[in-house]
Amino acid sequence: MPSYLEKALLPEEKLLYIATLHWIIFLPGLFLTVTSGIIGFFSYDIAGSLLGETYVSSIGRALAGAAMLFAIFGFFLLCGAVIRQSSTELAITNKRVIAKYGFVSRSTFEIMINRIAGVNFDQSVMGRIFGYGTVLVHGTGGDVSPFDVVANPQRFQHALMDILEHVK
Repeated sequence: MPSYLEKALLPEEKLLYIATLHWIIFLPGLFLTVTSGIIGFFSYDIAGSLLGETYVSSIGRALAGAAMLFAIFGFFLLCGAVIRQSSTELAITNKRVIAKYGFVSRSTFEIMINRIAGVNFDQSVMGRIFGYGTVLVHGTGGDVSPFDVVANPQRFQHALMDILEHVK
């Protein structure tokens, strides 16, 4: 099945840069699932060390049940991150910047290269450490379109600035 980008290309349009979402989007679900799994596995030991042997059975069972619920929630967060990663397409062509979001419902953003006034990116401290950020594409009409959690936003910015330089 062809991707949205492949189907959306205009005649004589070439893909020059494809960006991806950063792996950090998986971290909340992964952390919650793993932590809950560990707590659930050791729930009876935790209950015994905190409350003594009197309530180990009932408290351990309740703690294991709560951990299972949190692990299931973490699993759904992971599934959402997988869907988000696989259903997001970000690209720069020789004529446009294209972004497509969504799996069941679709949201797209496309701006012609000659309608771009500028591009910059924002990175938090964590973004600098792990290599992700938000790319902000400024249109000539004053619109700003953010691309969130982009892996290596500086490379995206440089690729777009290179194309803008060749066009102008």
